[in-house]
Amino acid sequence: MTHPSILAAEFPPPPQHSLDYSLTGTNARLAIEKGLAEAEWYQSPVPREILRSLLERRDGPAIRDTVLWFAMILGAGSATWMLWGRWWAVFPYLIYAVLYASTSDSRWHESGHGTAFKTDWMNNALYEVASWMVMRESTVWRWSHARHHSDTIVVGRDPEIAVPRPPDIVGIIFSLFNLSVYPKYWKHTIIHAIGRMTATEKTFIPESEFTKVYFKARISLAIYLGVVALALATGSILPLLFFGLANLFGSWLMVLYGLTQHTGLAENVLDHRLNTRTVLMNLVNRYLYWNMNFHLEHHMFPLVPYHALPQLHACVKADCPPPCPGLLAAYQEIIPTLVRQMKDPTHCLTRQIPQAKVCMAEGHVSAKFVSTAGPDAYAWIDVCASEDLGLADVIRFDHGLKTYALYRDEAGKLFATDGLCTHGNTHLSGGFVKGSTIECPKHNGRFHLVDGSPARPPVCRALATYRVEERQGRLVFHLG
Repeated sequence: MTHPSILAAEFPPPPQHSLDYSLTGTNARLAIEKGLAEAEWYQSPVPREILRSLLERRDGPAIRDTVLWFAMILGAGSATWMLWGRWWAVFPYLIYAVLYASTSDSRWHESGHGTAFKTDWMNNALYEVASWMVMRESTVWRWSHARHHSDTIVVGRDPEIAVPRPPDIVGIIFSLFNLSVYPKYWKHTIIHAIGRMTATEKTFIPESEFTKVYFKARISLAIYLGVVALALATGSILPLLFFGLANLFGSWLMVLYGLTQHTGLAENVLDHRLNTRTVLMNLVNRYLYWNMNFHLEHHMFPLVPYHALPQLHACVKADCPPPCPGLLAAYQEIIPTLVRQMKDPTHCLTRQIPQAKVCMAEGHVSAKFVSTAGPDAYAWIDVCASEDLGLADVIRFDHGLKTYALYRDEAGKLFATDGLCTHGNTHLSGGFVKGSTIECPKHNGRFHLVDGSPARPPVCRALATYRVEERQGRLVFHLG
């Protein structure tokens, strides 16, 4: 997650000495030619059993935190309403605005990944509500964020690069008041409501999703028109202050948090340790930000729920650059970097990182098995001991030049598919078995295990499936 208030492609035309950040320009083609698009990224080694425990989804933490969040929003809003007409109503209103417009960003993010709650409808409901609060079209941004995780800070591919080079300092200041977002949000919402998509959006949103984008845009416009009508009918500006103008007064904290994620770090690299920053924060900020300050860890392992990110940080910190000890320390390195990039757009912060470790070895991240003997006369091949594949588990199996994934669901049934996600170059063996689906470790898309069909966006194309059986304590795989 960046502070993605503005899609990179929607910036004004860059100066001649800056890069082309559009998703339809020269750098979009070069990123593909250089192998930066949908590439395989480095992951720090994590013992497999520890990672499986960190991936556990729970409803409890997110229900608790969401109820408290809505209670604070309603409390601040109620106090504003009761004190309206008195000058000190400004204090509860500013609290309301920040909770509404800034902290909705992290709720949007985590529920969009589908990891905040164990129950899918809760994630989807919070995602739609938070998308509206933070002024993002939910379907557009779901696909945008999938691309962001595929090609993080790859110029010409990532639509969520918040600070292109050279940095637009005035634009950053305007973003504190959401001034750069309002015109773009309304422009695109109206474009979508009349049934059109931009050329940039067509690069990362499949045509099958266009109808959904149009429908939701029309719903959003209807809601805002209803708010305006309510303000006119009551003769009060309060409805507009609560729904719409709150982003003018309350977006600054989202920007303050969000700029710490990638600003000033390397572009066009395939190691999140070089382009993503972790910032240690106090408990209040961590609650408001839903632990997204552990941003390097989140990009390495997007399936890990927000409430488990501190434990993940403890597992990988020895393999990562030292985190910034606080927000002030983060900006002490960000601000001088932005100033220097105004004159030298090629400059970036360099990170001292430990030597890369082998992360896909057996026992770390995912189990990997390679065939040492050919198949029998009936095309069956021995893979591993049955006990190597637990309940709700997945392993990787390589044979020849191809990679596969073998699964055992929560009920103990065995399945096998191609090993790479059809949406991106990602091994499904690092994913999460949820019910009778496998969730991709990079984009959170899902496939049905029984037939390989798509179960959750951004997955659109099915996986090939294969036969796998358990025989005399061994798992055997059919190559047909």
